[in-house]
Amino acid sequence: MAVFKEEINTTGWSSLTVSTSSDFPDYLQAYWAGFLETNLTFSLTASQWANTVRDMCPLPLSKDCQALRKYLSENMAYMLNEAYKNDKHSSFWYHVALQLWQLKGMSDAFDKRFIKRADLLNRNYLDELVDNVMGIYLLQLNGDLGDLVSALSLPTLKEGCNQNGHPFIASSSCSALIKVVDSNVYLSHVTWSPYSIMLRVLKHYNFPWKIVNNTGSQKIPGFAITFSSYPTYTSSVDDFYITSANLTITETTNNVYNKTLWEIVRNGSKNAVLTFMRGMVASRLAKTGEEWITYFKYNNSGTYNNQWMIFDAKQWPKNKGSLLIAEQLPGIVSSLDVTKILKINGYWASYNLPFIGDIYTLSGTEEMAKMFGDWYVHNKTARAKIFRRDHHKVVDFPSMLSLMRYNDFMNDPLSTCPCKPPYTSNSAISARDELNDPKGQYPIPSWSYRLHGGTDAKIVDLSMINQLNMIAISGPTYDDLPPFRWSLIKDVKKPLMHPDKWQFPPVITDFIDYPKANSNISARFLSFESLF
Repeated sequence: MAVFKEEINTTGWSSLTVSTSSDFPDYLQAYWAGFLETNLTFSLTASQWANTVRDMCPLPLSKDCQALRKYLSENMAYMLNEAYKNDKHSSFWYHVALQLWQLKGMSDAFDKRFIKRADLLNRNYLDELVDNVMGIYLLQLNGDLGDLVSALSLPTLKEGCNQNGHPFIASSSCSALIKVVDSNVYLSHVTWSPYSIMLRVLKHYNFPWKIVNNTGSQKIPGFAITFSSYPTYTSSVDDFYITSANLTITETTNNVYNKTLWEIVRNGSKNAVLTFMRGMVASRLAKTGEEWITYFKYNNSGTYNNQWMIFDAKQWPKNKGSLLIAEQLPGIVSSLDVTKILKINGYWASYNLPFIGDIYTLSGTEEMAKMFGDWYVHNKTARAKIFRRDHHKVVDFPSMLSLMRYNDFMNDPLSTCPCKPPYTSNSAISARDELNDPKGQYPIPSWSYRLHGGTDAKIVDLSMINQLNMIAISGPTYDDLPPFRWSLIKDVKKPLMHPDKWQFPPVITDFIDYPKANSNISARFLSFESLF
């Protein structure tokens, strides 16, 4: 069963609930869940496809596109073979298989292909994904693709733009904050991305799947997941998840400056699973932060290298196990329990720099700090200082939202830089990079003008984690700055289905099919003011 509401022009979001029944085999649940989602969101999906990767690899395929297809096809074949061999005893591989079945349903719906007989949904049918990796599978790679094309040295894809002037590759940066306020904990994430991908969907999946492909297997801990996402994406990609195991999972991206690590990625097509899939598999299977990391680090692809934060509301306020972080690079995933740091400091902030020492060094970030200074130093970069200065202002939802949307770059001394003009809107909690001077001089590329910035904010607290709902606001920040308008941008066309002016209020999800709510299926928004 699925319910979809498209409200992009009124709230900046669409909402989707998909709920399946354990009366049917898991693979059929997964396939039809994917089919329903893409069928319901077809217009949004087609627009997102056109706005992002549709023009990236037209026929006949360029040399770079052939190399990408070869890697993705080999990797798809590897995942399918491992899933077939191991689904009866490996929960990891079983749930890789189910996510691929969901993807196959999405692909069929996008291609307007309807299967009338369940017996046709067999191994040979799923194997068709191997030859279809340049279709909507590319949408799933919104996070992984940037590192993948860097590792494979595909410059025409890394630097390319579509016919409307929007980049193929999403350069990901984000801000995250976990804040203790008395007996409560607030968690928030701001996605930083190109503005071309702002067709957003708040999703709730309720999939009562088994842990492994065995009749007597129990239901997965994360059978219900609420997350911020995009049309026809099987994962969040932002990432921001709330699961029925009372886990909240989020991340911010770390850059790989040590190019020698890319060899691991280049050799990974037949031994790795991409991050978008491992993140969702871990979120479905894990009961604790430690379990999440154990699942996630298996078959590390070395792409979409992030600092992941896993908050376990069941453990709070214990001194151990409430907040764990995991930082990934090609060949390594390091983790740390930072619960004590959260409790002592009253907050944990994340802003695209590694915290764990070996990751900081191995990634090449330490060398970048030697060359460019404090911007690359974990506790001295601009956002670290802003969070340290302002976290105490958070006392409730509105003040948390205010901090996560904060950008006063022309007046805040922490937003200054050795640039002309002497400040950058990138040095803020929610960037507005299109407000930087197109003719300015910026020694670090991310400080300069580009159609990129903070595109949302999501917030939960302990009670909302329990209900699998969130507060969310869509679009670039407008608190201290003028609202973003496509009509003011020269030389690029407005992406399909985008509103011109992005000035929307925050909304509260009300995904009330979750059993704890004891109500009927719904996909609706409440007003932000209803909290008070």
